[in-house]
Amino acid sequence: MKHLHLLSIASLWALYATGCEAPGVGDPCIPETIPPGGFNDQESFIETSSVQCRTRVCLVYELKGDPTMILGENCPPSAPPGLCPMREEVEERVYCTCRCKAPEGSTATTCDCPEGYSCEELVTVGLAGGARGHYCVKRSSIR
Repeated sequence: MKHLHLLSIASLWALYATGCEAPGVGDPCIPETIPPGGFNDQESFIETSSVQCRTRVCLVYELKGDPTMILGENCPPSAPPGLCPMREEVEERVYCTCRCKAPEGSTATTCDCPEGYSCEELVTVGLAGGARGHYCVKRSSIR
């Protein structure tokens, strides 16, 4: 019985030393809804029910085009100009995120942004309990 107890303490210490599992910010995702003609690089898109993300939030941050049609890979020759982004652009601008700051009076769950991310206000309209708020954005993608 003592060995089992010592094993439990060792397991707890290992968990404490390594920290909790990362929240999934930065994991790749593809939104379920893509507008005809792709996304506008002057806007950001938040999908708050993404089953691909542990955070349940998929972000398309200022990407031009359709993230499922990659230039040089599966972009049809007949695609209009700007529809097919490069793979690097998709990796830089489409990923799982989390809400890092909610509006005043909201009971929404928030997170801390990991290193390399900035807490940016992306959704400014809508109900306080909706998607409104700040989200973790890759610093390298902020223009």
